[in-house]
Amino acid sequence: MSKYTNGVSVVGLALLTLGAVLTLQAPVSGQDAAARKRVLVLTHNAFYKHDMLETLERTVSELGERGGFDVTSLEGYRQEADRIDLSMISASYLAQFDGLVMVTNGELPLDDGQRRALVDFVRNGKGLVAVHNAPVTLYTYPPFGEMVGGYFWKTFNALAQDQRRIVLKVEDREHPATSMLESTWPLIDEYYQMAPEAWDASRPDLYVGPTGHGAPIGFSRDRVHVLISLDTERTDMTDRPPEWVVGGDYPQAWYQHFGQGRSLYTSLGHREELWTGNALFRAHIVGAIRWSLGLED
Repeated sequence: MSKYTNGVSVVGLALLTLGAVLTLQAPVSGQDAAARKRVLVLTHNAFYKHDMLETLERTVSELGERGGFDVTSLEGYRQEADRIDLSMISASYLAQFDGLVMVTNGELPLDDGQRRALVDFVRNGKGLVAVHNAPVTLYTYPPFGEMVGGYFWKTFNALAQDQRRIVLKVEDREHPATSMLESTWPLIDEYYQMAPEAWDASRPDLYVGPTGHGAPIGFSRDRVHVLISLDTERTDMTDRPPEWVVGGDYPQAWYQHFGQGRSLYTSLGHREELWTGNALFRAHIVGAIRWSLGLED
């Protein structure tokens, strides 16, 4: 386990100089060290280990320097899928933190009490930012999906090897996670489609996630406030999976008040370059974390 504190490392300085994060030009004023929020980052991938996880952890830490929060990392990305250790997760362990950043996937080795502790952490007043592959986590525990907002179903692949014009629609430009964006945002990344309905035994091949588990709940705009969606009118939709059509609804970031806490999900962040060199994306992330912690409304 590593803990990043207020000292700026050489790596951190390099990251910060790659691009000006629009909302972080100066330290948060009037905030002493004792008042700083504490964030726990979980990057344990039990299904597929993403390449950007180590960079993500360091970037979140460096963004916290000026964003008003300190980061504790369990360096889950170092652990192989069959050797993941989350034995420390409990209500008492989580109580020392104000927020979670989860970039997990798969059926994590958590017992029912630990799963409940994660959900209750947010439900009882703390914050969650779920990033990219988080909806591929714990299909066997529906309260987790309710907290995130849904479960993954399909991928809209728009990575570097497929550089079509991908355009996002920013539906809400008032939120701290999107206030730095224009109404449209061209961005190459890997985008997700959530299962719109719960898996049903009468249709066994529909709404099954990549781990082989059916989605226990469907995504609904009625439960969340969508911030960003795929703009199908401005995006090249040719040669896409049949589920992705012009005029379809494909939210990519949203938030909700979950019990007394705050939960925000963004599908963005698959590409490592976004974490190191894209100022708008980095501002999107730090705004999401600050909102989840109650530092911004």
